[in-house]
Amino acid sequence: MIFAERLLQDTQYALRLLKRNPGFTLTAVLSLALGIGANTAIFSLIDSVFLRSMPVDHPEQLAVIARNPQRLQVSGNYPDYEYIRDHNKSFSGVVAFSGVSNQGLTVPDEGIHSEPRLAAVTLVSGNYFDVLGVRPAVGRLLSPSDNLREGAHPVAVLGYGFWQRRFAGDPAIVGRTISLNGTPLTVLGVTRSGFTGMTFGVSPDIFAPIMMNRQINRGIPEWNNRHFWWLTSIARLRPGLSLEAAIPEVDVLMQQIDQNDAERHPSSNDRGQRDRATLIPGAGGYSQMRNVIDKPLRVLMVIVGLVLLIACANVANLLIARATSRQREIAVRLAVGAARSRLVTQLLIETLVLSLLGGLAGLAFAWWGVRVLVAFMPTRGVPIALAFTPDLRILAFAFTASLIAGLACGLLPAIQATRPSLLPALKNELASFTRARIDLRRILMVAQVALSLMLLIGTGLFVRSLANLHNLDPGFSRENVLLAEISPDQGGYKGQNLRLFYEHLVERVQSAPGVRSVGIAAITPLAGRRWNEQFTIDGYLRKPGEEPAIDVNAVSDGFFGTMGIPLLAGRDFRAGDNPAVSPDPSGKPGLPDQILGPPAPVAIINETMASRFFGHENPLGRRFSQGPKFKMEGSFEIIGVVKDSYYFGLRDKVESMVYLPVWRLGAGQRTLCARSTAAPEQLSAVIRREAANLDRSIPVLRTLTMQQQFDNNIAQERMVTTLCSFFSGLALLLAAIGLYGVMANSVARRSREIGIRMALGARRQAVLWLVLSETGIMVLLGAAIGVPSALALTRFIQSFLYGLTPQDPVSVTLSVVVLFIATAIASYLPARRATRVDPMVALRYE
Repeated sequence: MIFAERLLQDTQYALRLLKRNPGFTLTAVLSLALGIGANTAIFSLIDSVFLRSMPVDHPEQLAVIARNPQRLQVSGNYPDYEYIRDHNKSFSGVVAFSGVSNQGLTVPDEGIHSEPRLAAVTLVSGNYFDVLGVRPAVGRLLSPSDNLREGAHPVAVLGYGFWQRRFAGDPAIVGRTISLNGTPLTVLGVTRSGFTGMTFGVSPDIFAPIMMNRQINRGIPEWNNRHFWWLTSIARLRPGLSLEAAIPEVDVLMQQIDQNDAERHPSSNDRGQRDRATLIPGAGGYSQMRNVIDKPLRVLMVIVGLVLLIACANVANLLIARATSRQREIAVRLAVGAARSRLVTQLLIETLVLSLLGGLAGLAFAWWGVRVLVAFMPTRGVPIALAFTPDLRILAFAFTASLIAGLACGLLPAIQATRPSLLPALKNELASFTRARIDLRRILMVAQVALSLMLLIGTGLFVRSLANLHNLDPGFSRENVLLAEISPDQGGYKGQNLRLFYEHLVERVQSAPGVRSVGIAAITPLAGRRWNEQFTIDGYLRKPGEEPAIDVNAVSDGFFGTMGIPLLAGRDFRAGDNPAVSPDPSGKPGLPDQILGPPAPVAIINETMASRFFGHENPLGRRFSQGPKFKMEGSFEIIGVVKDSYYFGLRDKVESMVYLPVWRLGAGQRTLCARSTAAPEQLSAVIRREAANLDRSIPVLRTLTMQQQFDNNIAQERMVTTLCSFFSGLALLLAAIGLYGVMANSVARRSREIGIRMALGARRQAVLWLVLSETGIMVLLGAAIGVPSALALTRFIQSFLYGLTPQDPVSVTLSVVVLFIATAIASYLPARRATRVDPMVALRYE
C-alpha cells in the first residue's frame, strides 16, 4: 500500500515537472517516440509475417507438405494431393489450394456487361473449410461433395471483405449467380470475418472448387496432371502427433508416388520430383513472401535497434543536462536526510513517465510506418493483405521497449545526479558536478557518433549497391514501354481465334496516336517467370547424360524493336515464320497446341547461347532439335543472335535463351508490349479501350510500365536502402542534436573560463578552435570505434550487395565525410556562441 502511494506521488510529481519544462519534455518524448515507434513498426511486420496464426481451429496442428528440406519447395499437383489424402495415417485431413490470381468477374443479374471487374480467386479442395474449421458468416461453405467431378460443381464462396465491399454485406447474395471468365457460378455463402485463406499475405475475394479449374482458367487444357505443379497442400495432424513424427510417413508416401510415376513414365526427364519430403509448420499459412522479406526484416530490426540506442543516449544526455539545473534541489534533499535510493527511484520514475509517453507516441508512428513498409513490397498484381491491428503482442512489445528505454537512458543519470558535492551545490555553483558526469556525457556522445557512423556506412553500401543495379545494362530499354497482361484464353478463345484476337489487338494499338511499336511475348524481361527445355544441339558434344537446359521464349516480330533488344547478327522474325495453329485437346497442361505445317521452324538465340554452344563459330544456319515438351517435327534453324537480356532477376546470371516465333509455341496467354513517344502510362487506357472494342468480356488483368517491372525486381533492395537511409538520417540527426546539446552545455559551464581567457588576450579564433577541437576529439573517437565495428558487421549484409564488397572504401569514406560535416555544423553554433562571451559579464557571473 505504501509502495503504491509513493509510486502515485512520484508519478504525479514527475508529470508536474514535465509540464513545467515543455521544451525538454517534447524533445525527449519525440526522440524516444521515433526510436520506439520504428522498433514497434518492424516488430508489427514481423508479427504479421512470422508470428501470427491464421484464424482457424487449432492452427498449431497444421503442417505444410513440402519437397526438398533445403529449398522447401511447396508447389504440388492434384494427383499427389489425392494420394496423400487417401493413404496417410498421420493426418485427420489434408487440403489443397492454388495461388491467388486475378480473374474477370461479372454479376449478370446486376446488368454489368461492360468491362468486367477483376477479382482475386483461389481454387480449393472440397474439404478445405471443413478441415480448417472455418464457419460461414451467411449461407454455407464448400463441402467435399462440391468437388467430386470436373466441371460438375459451378459454385463459389465469397470472402468476407469482398462481400462487404462489392455487395455491401447483403445476405441475399446467397443463391445469386456470378460469372468468372464467362463461367456462371452460384454463390453458396460467405466466410466469416477475419479469414483470408491460407495463402499468407493475400486475401482472396472468391473461393471456387479445384474441379472447376478448366472452366475458370480456360487456357489450361489438362490441370489434373502430375507434371503441372500449382497447388499447396496443408495437413492437420492427428491429436497428440508431433510434426516430426509425421515426416517419415509423408516421405514414404512421396517415394511411392515417385516410384509409381517412374513405372508409368519410364522416359520422363523430370528429375526435380525426386526430392525428399518434409513438413513445415503451417499455423500461419504459407507464402513465398516470407522468404523474400525475411532477411530485409532482420537487417531493419538491427538498424532500428541501433536508432533506439542512439535515441536513449540522446535522452540520457538531456537528463544529465537537466540534472545540472536541479543540483541545488537534490543537494538540499540529501542534506535534510533524504535517502539516495529514494531520490534515484523518483528520478527513474520521471524517466519512465517520459519513455511511456514516448511509447504511446511511438505506437502512432508505428501505425503509419508499417503501412509505409508494406508500400515497398511488390504486389505482382494481387494487393498485399496483412493484419496490423495492435494486439496484445504489439502492445506488450511497445510497453517493454518503453520500459527498457526508460531504464537505459535514466539509470546512470539518476545515479550520478544523486552524488553531487553538497557544499558547492548548496551555493548553486555550476562547477559542483564532478568530472565523471562530464565524462559520461562525452562517452555517450562518442557512442552516438560510433553508432551513427555504423548506420551511415551500411546505408552507403546499400545506396551504392542499388545504384549498381540501376546502372546495370539489362539488355533492353525500360523507358516508354508499357506491358499489358490479357487472357483471352480465359474467355474461351482457343487456337486460331485466340491468335487472331492478339493480332487484331496489336494492329489497333499500333495505329493509335503516340505508339511507336508493338510486340507480344510469352515472357517479358524480369517478369520472374521461366520456361526451359532440353535441346540437342547439332555439332555440340555433350557430356554423358547431359541434355542442355535452355530457357525458351516466344515473341512476335516487332518485339525486339519494342523492347530495345539489339539484333547482333542475322535477321528478326517475320509474320510468315508463324504456322497456323489449332487446339490439341490431348496436349499436356500449359503446353503448346499442334503445329499444322510449314514454314520450317526457325529460332533466334542470345549471346550466351551462341558463346556456350558455338564458341567463336558463326551460329547462323546451325540447327538444334526440340525436347520432349514440344510436339514439333524437324529441327530449328538459327536465323539471328540478339543481345543478352535479364529475364528472371538482375542478380541471376544470364542463361542461354532460345526465342521462337510467337505462335510456334501454340496459342496461349501472351503479354502485349507497346513503346510510346510519351509517358507509357497513357497507353493503358488505349489498350483497355481497344481490348474492350474486340470483346468486352475479356479483362485486362494488369498494366505496368517496364520501369515498374524493373523496380519490382529490385523491390527488396529498394526497401532496405530507402528505409536504411531514413533511419540512418534520423540517427545522424539525433546524434547532431545530442552533440549540439553537449557542446552548448559545455560552453555555458565554461563561460567563466572562456571569459578569463579572452580577458587575458585570447583571440576569438583561438576560442572557436578550443570548442571545435573538443568536438573533433569526440567525433574522431567515435569514428575510430565506428569504422572497424561497421566493417566487422557488414559481412552480415553481403548478400544484399551487388557489384561491391562490404569493405567498399568509397562508402566508408563518404560516410565519414558526411558524419564530419554534420557534426561540424552541429558544433559550430555553440562554438560561435563561445566567441561572443563578454569577459566582464563572465567574470562577474559568480
